[in-house]
Amino acid sequence: MPKRVFLFLLAAVVTAFSPALLPAQKKAPSTAKCAHCQKEKFVSVQAKNAAGKQVPLCYECAMLPRCDYCQLPSEVETAGGDHLCRDCAKDCIKDKAEAEKVMKDVRQVLNAKFKMTTKHKIIYEIGSRRDLNLEADGEHNELGWFDPKTIRNKPQYTIRILTGLPRDVFRSVGAHELAHDWMSEELPHLMDKPEIREGFAEFVAWSFSKVEGNKRMMEYTERRTDDVYGGGFRKVSAMMGDAKTASEWKAVLLKEFPLKGKKNGK
Repeated sequence: MPKRVFLFLLAAVVTAFSPALLPAQKKAPSTAKCAHCQKEKFVSVQAKNAAGKQVPLCYECAMLPRCDYCQLPSEVETAGGDHLCRDCAKDCIKDKAEAEKVMKDVRQVLNAKFKMTTKHKIIYEIGSRRDLNLEADGEHNELGWFDPKTIRNKPQYTIRILTGLPRDVFRSVGAHELAHDWMSEELPHLMDKPEIREGFAEFVAWSFSKVEGNKRMMEYTERRTDDVYGGGFRKVSAMMGDAKTASEWKAVLLKEFPLKGKKNGK
């Protein structure tokens, strides 16, 4: 037998009996209980629930509108126009009395963990997305609003948060707005610097979410790509280094942005 023919036959035999050289076999679609409809079906995608855990969705449920705060299909539309899954809708804040209770607790946590507080009274309200957007510039998708005013020569401080937010989202937004309240008292010369004002508030909300174990809102802050909020957060975070309390944060910001006519804020 000629050598060339022998080698050809040998290669054919090896190919025929070597699984590694055969075309890859397609895996059969796996089945699991869909996190939305709770039926055992073929899995279409893996989605994240409110706790940030990967869960399976079947094809039909994966095609439904999604919750604005996690990746699960929505079942509820709030008065604020948000879409919520059943888990996020279970514990959303839509009552003024509950909002006041939650905000007072958030304020206490900021004081206990970061020594961040102001002594004046704050009025807490909930509002529609339309109201919040009108208070801003009518263009942004606002979740909260800090509104300091002077009425009859007396200062009045109001924090308004979008109605219907899931509790963990509401608490993080509340921490953001309370950071504005603190800055307006301690570092008022920075309130007209949007990148620093919003970046610092995002940094405080992220720090607050971290001590609460709220990974969803930490990741939300980290993913922001806009210049003012996302860029500001990264800029302020880089400044802070090992600073862990409000007084230390204030010292860092004064060093970077001293009061006009004063060196290092002194």
